[in-house]
Amino acid sequence: MAIRVLLADDHRLLVEGFRHSLKDLGVDVVEVAYSLDGLIDRYFEIKPDVLVIDIRFHRDSAAETGLDACEAILKRDPSARIIVFSQFDDQHLIENTYKLGVLAFVRKDESTDVLLKAINTVADGREFFSPQVAQLLAWSFVKDRNPANLLDAKEMKLFIMTADGSSMVDIAKVMDLSAKTIGAMMKTIKEKLGIENPADFTKLAIRFGLTDTQLKTRN
Repeated sequence: MAIRVLLADDHRLLVEGFRHSLKDLGVDVVEVAYSLDGLIDRYFEIKPDVLVIDIRFHRDSAAETGLDACEAILKRDPSARIIVFSQFDDQHLIENTYKLGVLAFVRKDESTDVLLKAINTVADGREFFSPQVAQLLAWSFVKDRNPANLLDAKEMKLFIMTADGSSMVDIAKVMDLSAKTIGAMMKTIKEKLGIENPADFTKLAIRFGLTDTQLKTRN
């Protein structure tokens, strides 16, 4: 029996291409959703074997994403078998995807064969890591610079304050430490994380979700 797939993606040409390719390979795309509107309810009405869903959808107002939909579905049905299908491959995003309980992350520039293998694997209730995603996660593990894993509590506080744009003077006052001590800690942090300037602090903090500075800048 063919695997029943619900495909959610707002890129119509890409969807049609994959839909026909998968049909030829024995996968039954029972329905396509071009938006997130009503998707969660529709998922539970159809109850597909596998949900293949993009992360970003064009929306006029709400900031909802494909990952939000995945989280909502998995809360109601932890056994839901989901594949995130995206052009974005940021390490933090991929890690969060798997932490939610999604079973696979496939990049859109990977072949139909990779997506088919992911569908077959996930349909059996097993996790799947495509070659490109597996390589990225392996490399990021080796090169992990997550401050939360490398810094102690005081260093972490200094790191976040710097990332948020606090001056050395303000940091010294808040932490009740001398400028000399703060300077020594800054040197240690830079050595541990392999960074040089305040902009690097902010970029790294944003990457690992340790600050909302980027959001503040946009407002």
